[in-house]
Amino acid sequence: MTIDSILETLELYHAPSHVPKLNTALLLASNEKENRELRDFLYAERNPNLLKGQKIAVMATDGVEELEITIPLQYFRDLGATTHLISPSYQPLPRNLGVEYPPIRETHILTVRFMENAGWAEIDRYLNEVQADDYDALLIAGGAWNPDNLRVDKDALRIASNMYKAGKPVAAICHGPLVLVNAELLKGKKATSFWNVMKDLENAGATVIDQSVVVDGNLMTSRYPYDLPHLLHEIIKQLKPERFVGQYEMLTTSTFQ
Repeated sequence: MTIDSILETLELYHAPSHVPKLNTALLLASNEKENRELRDFLYAERNPNLLKGQKIAVMATDGVEELEITIPLQYFRDLGATTHLISPSYQPLPRNLGVEYPPIRETHILTVRFMENAGWAEIDRYLNEVQADDYDALLIAGGAWNPDNLRVDKDALRIASNMYKAGKPVAAICHGPLVLVNAELLKGKKATSFWNVMKDLENAGATVIDQSVVVDGNLMTSRYPYDLPHLLHEIIKQLKPERFVGQYEMLTTSTFQ
């Protein structure tokens, strides 16, 4: 059975989407290099003790691209790290704006798949409770709506800035580097992002490089969900440099064993 025939079968069990969406099955089924790497990465074995004792924060709020939190959260937890989804607490908008939230928003954030609402992810800790000393690494997720809110959140900027200044790994993917723009961390740095906002990074003084991951000191950035294997591997390299085996050998089951 071919991948195309499997996809055709899956479509029989899904109602047609009425909005543009990021289809995980299609993302994994493509045979382009980046897609193969993501597929192999998701099925690779994990060493459950590799990050034992480490604490990692994944920062996001409403409108986060679903894969950009679900994959890192699961990956780091599989490696033994205490991993938290950290998010701003629910703050109702002024009534005159006419925006209404369901009660679940008090404890969860809304995830998306491009333009399609996906589901609710439970918040582990609120940003105003978090200090830079609480975690060993930070990953800022993307999606267009999510970083647009985080970049004006004083606690999000405080955490990103303080963790960076402490020399801890600070990573961002997709539109997530916009938070680094507002935290004033990109001037004179090399970075990347989702293609549509690369100009924003340039305007903030960054040298933008269009590649899967760009590392400048303890600052790491990536473009798109299929770059996650490379970004997560760079975080591992900084958390556990003594266990680094090869540049992208995390795609094999023997890595970090």
